[in-house]
Amino acid sequence: MESHSCPWHEFDYSPAQFCEESLCGWVRQPGNTVSNLGFLVVAYLIFRHAKKHNARHLLPLAYISIATGLGSAFFHASETWVGGIADFSTIYLGSAFMFAMNVRRLTKWGKPAIVVVYWLFFLGFFGLLFWERDLARTSYALQSVLCCIVLEAILFFRQDYRPPYRWFWAFWGSFLLGYGLWLLDVKHIVCDPANHWVSGHALWHWLDALALYCVYRFYTGIPLLRFSPQPSVTEVGSRG
Repeated sequence: MESHSCPWHEFDYSPAQFCEESLCGWVRQPGNTVSNLGFLVVAYLIFRHAKKHNARHLLPLAYISIATGLGSAFFHASETWVGGIADFSTIYLGSAFMFAMNVRRLTKWGKPAIVVVYWLFFLGFFGLLFWERDLARTSYALQSVLCCIVLEAILFFRQDYRPPYRWFWAFWGSFLLGYGLWLLDVKHIVCDPANHWVSGHALWHWLDALALYCVYRFYTGIPLLRFSPQPSVTEVGSRG
């Protein structure tokens, strides 16, 4: 039984269930906690690129990246129920943004309507965390399929302007590689519990952060997302 002298013991315990063993300390899983620095790095890269290339309309992704990193770090540091809520809710911020942007591309609705779509999507899935916590991972998988496969496939054939898809495929490459490492870790197939530096789940954090940056770069090639007088396709393409 875990000693009551350990930090966080007064909070509802929610084990992370990944390979890295949990320590009795303020940071229970050091490797899985520190690896969330990747999201902060990506936030910095988005801020820098958006300022240089007039993509301030996509700055919410930088703030989402910060929130995702902090939420995940808090969960792995504390392994508490409230940490788990913070972890999944910040992930939902990102998927809600992708959903809202794809709705904008499909419908050309104005910014107020898209903001409503964003918050309805986020709050709907956020509520699931309190209704049935076990649905959290399933609902995240559903969001990924809806945003990045179903809607993107529809857009590929229906949109007036087809953006360069190299960053979209880079997203999938990063995401799928990271998810494969996540599976190997959570199923303890490739596992060294005493390794608090590198693990499949820690690498998943870095690759998931990279995938978020790829989403940002993909969206920079879609003028419609600006909600303002849009630059020409030639101008957007020249930015790379």
